Amino acid sequence: MKFGTIGVCLLATALAGGVGVSGLAAGGPLGDDVHAAGPLRMLVSGQFGRLLTLRSELGITTEQREQIRGIVKSHRQEIAAALKPVADKRRALRDATLAEDANQAAIRAAADELGKAIGDAAVVGSKVKAEVRDVLTPEQREKIVEFRQQSETAVDKFLDKLVDPT
Repeated sequence: MKFGTIGVCLLATALAGGVGVSGLAAGGPLGDDVHAAGPLRMLVSGQFGRLLTLRSELGITTEQREQIRGIVKSHRQEIAAALKPVADKRRALRDATLAEDANQAAIRAAADELGKAIGDAAVVGSKVKAEVRDVLTPEQREKIVEFRQQSETAVDKFLDKLVDPT
C-alpha cells in the first residue's frame, strides 16, 4: 500500500473523528440490494457513502492537498509507531476472544491493552489533525463538523434499531 493511501486514510479518520469504515463500496461486498441489508450493513454503507460525499464536498485544492501531504509525511514515523501497536493489540484481542478456552480475564486484559494503544494513536491523530485544521478554510471545517454530527446520528439510529427493531 502506498504512503499516499495510508495518509489519506489517516487524514479521513482524524478529520472524521475516528469513524471506522472498512474498504467497502456500494455494489461490492454489500451487494446490490442495500435496502434489504441489515442495520449494521446499512450503517457501514451509509458511513462510507457520507465519507465519499465529504471528500468531494470539501473541495480540497491542490495546494491544500500538498500541504496536508507534507504534514502527514512529517509525522510518518510517529504515525507508524502509534498504529503498529493498535494492529498488534487488536489481533491479540481477537485471538483471546476466539481462543478455544477463552476466559474473561484474558479478554479484558487484551481489551485494556488495545484501549491504551488506541489512546496513544488518538493523541498522535489529534496532533496531526490540529496541523491539518490550519490548512482548511472555515467552510471546510464546518463541513467536517456537519459530517461528524451526521455520523453520530447514524450510529445512534443504528443502536436504537438494535434495541427496538420495529
